[in-house]
Amino acid sequence: MCAMWNLLRKIGQKKFDTVKESISRIKDERIDLDLPLGLRFNCIVEIPEVDFILAGDELEIKHPGPSNSVISYGNFPVGESMLHRFYLDHSERVYMLQVVTDSRKIVEEVKLFMSYDEVFPQDSESWNFWLSDEDGYIGLNIFDTKNGKRYFRVWENSDATTIVEQDNAGNQINRIPPVSFLENLLFDPYGQNSETVKYDSMLYGRNIDENVDEYLLVSAAQERDGASVQLMAGIPLEPASIKVI
Repeated sequence: MCAMWNLLRKIGQKKFDTVKESISRIKDERIDLDLPLGLRFNCIVEIPEVDFILAGDELEIKHPGPSNSVISYGNFPVGESMLHRFYLDHSERVYMLQVVTDSRKIVEEVKLFMSYDEVFPQDSESWNFWLSDEDGYIGLNIFDTKNGKRYFRVWENSDATTIVEQDNAGNQINRIPPVSFLENLLFDPYGQNSETVKYDSMLYGRNIDENVDEYLLVSAAQERDGASVQLMAGIPLEPASIKVI
């Protein structure tokens, strides 16, 4: 996938301005000095490759290469946890390193996500296909990609489950509402340039083999310049395996 999403294009457009601004504002207080794993704007991140090698071509997410720099940062709370999102500079795809920390700022989990697909619904009927309360695709217990890969819903909420139908094999297809949140997205290390993005998301997953799982994060995203349905393929990482320079 070569096309970037509208919002994340802006991240790339701003990265050079961010460097210039960082130099001109070196006496101001940075807001990225106490983030998990020592991650910060313009740092270099090295992602381990072992799981990508073990899974071979079965993974939809591809390794981002030997080193990538952080060009934007977002966060939002989920219960007592905080989700930190570090967007990485890459020439062809959007990569996002998501780190979850608990109330004591201890890292709970890390996942690397890659832009996989994007859809631009043009009318209310198209949006209902994705978000209808009765049978919207975001929230169904299964998700099939265009190339026939099937993922199963990871997040659950038994109190809000809606039965949609049964398939030909008699398996129940059900839906729960997607999780809604607002991400505060920062474009520079001083918090001078920012944007709020609204997401309605559901996380899906599948087993590649006994050692490797792959995830699919499906989100209806609304930002300043428009809205779209965004799909990101992801893989879990061991925090200790990530090198930050």
